[in-house]
Amino acid sequence: MSVRLVIQEETYMVICTYAPHAVLGEEEKSRFWQTLDEVVRSCPADHRLLIGGDLNGHIGMISDGYTGVHGGFGYGVRNEEGCSILEFAIAHELVVANSFFRKTEAQLATFHSGGHSTQIDYLLLRKGGLKACRDYRVLTTWRCSTQHILLVMDLVLQRRVTRRVRLVQPRVLRKNLNEVKAETFKASVLERVEA
Repeated sequence: MSVRLVIQEETYMVICTYAPHAVLGEEEKSRFWQTLDEVVRSCPADHRLLIGGDLNGHIGMISDGYTGVHGGFGYGVRNEEGCSILEFAIAHELVVANSFFRKTEAQLATFHSGGHSTQIDYLLLRKGGLKACRDYRVLTTWRCSTQHILLVMDLVLQRRVTRRVRLVQPRVLRKNLNEVKAETFKASVLERVEA
């Protein structure tokens, strides 16, 4: 699911995802990543992009070859699906935002089942948008289902500052005018004053 939001002249594209479970076939996983690829490519470069959801993969504790995409603060051991997440992030110049914040193991786990905990829910942003992230947390008291825990991120949404180009009239220094140029300049000024 994707939603476009316009907040004070800034456009945000928010994508909510749910990746196929690890036990499903490669064809279904491939179709998911191709569809997500198309949705992300449809987002113009001047829009802010936020992707969140259950990506059903483990990116692991350390960045190990994915520096710049993985912040080095993950959970557990990377698996094949985790590599797919990181490769997708590289392909679209995204970062896994929740891997850039040091948290305790309990604050990293977003999924609990059968006495096991893991991290499979992620928030991805364009690399330039990472500076807007102030923090993220897992709200252990707010369960989305019996197994998933709500993951939230604090973002500072600021309008991009565009520099305005001031139109400046060129200055004419009298010392740079020779006699011919001075007479031409004087005539053009007198013509404009009379008009």
